[in-house]
Amino acid sequence: MMKKILFIIPLFALLFSCSDILDIAPTNIISEDAVKNDPVLVDAYLNKIYANVRFQSGGEGHANLGVTGGEQNVFAGWQTPYNVAMDIMDENGAHSGLDYWPYGNIRSCNEIMEILQEATFDPDEVTQKVAEARWLRAFMYFELVKRYGGVPLITEAQSIDQPIEELYVERNSEKEIYDFIASEMDDLVTILPESYGSDNFGRPTKWAAYALKSRAMLYAGSIAKYGMQQLNGLLGFSSGEADSYYQKAYDASMAVINGGMHPLYREDPDPETNYHNLFITDGNSEVIFAEVYDYGLLKGHGWTFYCMPDGFQTGWGSNHWMYLESWEKYEYNDGTSAVWDRSMLDGNHKFSLDEIILNKDPRFLANAFYPETPWGDGKVYVHNKTIGTIPDGSDWPSVAPRRNRIKAGVLLKKRVNESLIGLYNGEDDSDWIVFRTGEMYLNAAEAKFEMGKADEAKPLINEIRNRAGMPDKETLTVEDIRNERFVELYNEEHRYWDIRRWRIAVEELNGKGFNGVTWEYYIEEGMYTLKIKDADFGNIRTFTERNYYFPMGLGRLADNPNLVENPGY
Repeated sequence: MMKKILFIIPLFALLFSCSDILDIAPTNIISEDAVKNDPVLVDAYLNKIYANVRFQSGGEGHANLGVTGGEQNVFAGWQTPYNVAMDIMDENGAHSGLDYWPYGNIRSCNEIMEILQEATFDPDEVTQKVAEARWLRAFMYFELVKRYGGVPLITEAQSIDQPIEELYVERNSEKEIYDFIASEMDDLVTILPESYGSDNFGRPTKWAAYALKSRAMLYAGSIAKYGMQQLNGLLGFSSGEADSYYQKAYDASMAVINGGMHPLYREDPDPETNYHNLFITDGNSEVIFAEVYDYGLLKGHGWTFYCMPDGFQTGWGSNHWMYLESWEKYEYNDGTSAVWDRSMLDGNHKFSLDEIILNKDPRFLANAFYPETPWGDGKVYVHNKTIGTIPDGSDWPSVAPRRNRIKAGVLLKKRVNESLIGLYNGEDDSDWIVFRTGEMYLNAAEAKFEMGKADEAKPLINEIRNRAGMPDKETLTVEDIRNERFVELYNEEHRYWDIRRWRIAVEELNGKGFNGVTWEYYIEEGMYTLKIKDADFGNIRTFTERNYYFPMGLGRLADNPNLVENPGY
């Protein structure tokens, strides 16, 4: 029986057709034969797959993983990211904001690859389209394996006519999934192009294949080193394999770094400005692969809308806040620790901004709306009270706008576009960077360090620090590696997965409630006091050993009796 492929044909295609609508064949069903003869239809089908991959987590402004990983919080306890973070995983499965089971989309990849085996158009173009589908399929398998461990590896489109025992696919091992990703990327780096024209930006190149391999192999190495084998090898690796995976991660990372196509972004001599612009300058040199947004094509998002500080936004804004524990991780610009003595956060000790904020890592200044941050035609204020007499004629506010001051003390500025002050939700169209070269330096450094080669890791870490205007690390510890990864990749959806693969998430999250501060300004002295406050609505998080793997869930086990549940559920 011939398969049918469903498309949604845009309304304008009907409105501007010259044919009588009654004479037109159904437009939501395109035959397999039509697809294999027309590269335009192949692109339409691939675009549907891209749209369904979910390159970024959901929640208000795409914040699920930022809150769940303990990097930030949102404005209200009823918002989805907070509920995802506080959810307790059990036998019913993970919260829908974290859960991911894209087998329908994987089937679409398998199906288009099978159709293209009989394609009649340019063979080189066919090879390219198959390679795109393979990369997307491997990316989805990586998203699966980092959640569940071993999952069913399906590389051919199943048919309802197959025997039941073939449809109920058993789980492959975690190792088999990671090895599949590595093998696919090894092949695709020889097939995918080095670059595309601007019209095709957002499709994977050979460098995206190296980048996916770099990340996946780093995860595999971590699990081999810090995890353990379970379920008769279905989960985990032999610890003796860690260095092999780390070496693969290093080699793939260095292929990107040495390839020359994606140098680190260094367009502005000021490191703070340079780092901020990296995330709002679409298609810049450092971007290896991005999810493309274009408001002109009705694809936008709400990140700037949700983050724009009160005083510069009409309606919603000031929704995303940096935990105190997060901004402490940014060192002072001389390389010394900026972790607070909590006894100083009592509302009595006075500090100048020069002393505690303006001398921090420029990446913090780029990522945060702190007191008096220059923005638009004014400044962002977050203080709860002004103490002292405000001089006549001064524009200093006695109290900051409400939404700026009632949560954690520092708002998120990363990826917020100053030129979009006053925009509405969905009008931001800055691309979401999925892979960038900064990560490749960090991946390579971590891999080398974990193989016991700190001297080879150090220059890679220092390259990232130097770009940020920070001094070299003279020595390197695993904590240094992990902290540098936090501050460089802050709120880019790495932290939650990192602490899981390092097997430190129980320590970092379980029983924890994170903090913020309130500010009061002493106007005669030009100084602030800070007082610590709860920033998690009085609740604590739950992360237990079993949560290093997500549960399959009762629903999936009922659908496929050959699935085996992960330990502890």
